[in-house]
Amino acid sequence: MRRDCVTQVIVQWADGEIDNFATPFEAERYINAMLEELDLPVAAWLEDMKGNKKWDYDIIEGDDGVVHLVD
Repeated sequence: MRRDCVTQVIVQWADGEIDNFATPFEAERYINAMLEELDLPVAAWLEDMKGNKKWDYDIIEGDDGVVHLVD
């Protein structure tokens, strides 16, 4: 893995809490596990380890109730 390309997924909740995850898959699993307790996040984005935002994710809830992060 190239060290200059390390990124993290940031998820922001309605209460202002921010969590970070290594991959979008990990973030999706946590979001779906916490839907009852935390509801949908208000924002999600990818940033490098220096804090530079790369892009925003769309937070999509499917017909089956499963949340996905779409770039």
